[in-house]
Amino acid sequence: MIKTILVPTDGSDHAGKAIILASDIAEKYGARLVILHVITSDSLTEEARHMAEVEHLAQPAAAGGPFAANVPASTAAALHRAQTDEAEEQILGRIGERILGAAEMTARENHVERVEIRSERGDPVKCILKAAEEEKANLIVMGCRGLSDLKGLLIGSVSHKVGQLAPCTCVTVK
Repeated sequence: MIKTILVPTDGSDHAGKAIILASDIAEKYGARLVILHVITSDSLTEEARHMAEVEHLAQPAAAGGPFAANVPASTAAALHRAQTDEAEEQILGRIGERILGAAEMTARENHVERVEIRSERGDPVKCILKAAEEEKANLIVMGCRGLSDLKGLLIGSVSHKVGQLAPCTCVTVK
């Protein structure tokens, strides 16, 4: 019997289809649906940067401030890198919130009564497998191709690795 379904999502089209399929299964079986978004340490893609700009998810950093002229160039450069890294983390977090919110809304629109969302930071495969174990998932439903298609072709897709290592049934969606 299917009691808990884990659905990792990165906001891609295939992940969206996985949310719909998992919602359909959860609704039919009365299962709990756990939607997971993994924030990776990879830098922002152009699509994510554009989304952040259009959706006003990023707050521009203060340009130097009144004491900028008195700060050595090396310190200023280090400060700028830190602000850039912090801004990127902030953007990734906000994008993750949007992705999870949209996925949760899709599940609820498909009459799933028990929906939970969670966000993790780290390697997607490790985070998905850890969540599957912690949530006692009976089924993992995920898109077969995410937002980083080229990387998946070069080093192997997340869905392939999860399918090989997961302790439960995995369904990949195109």
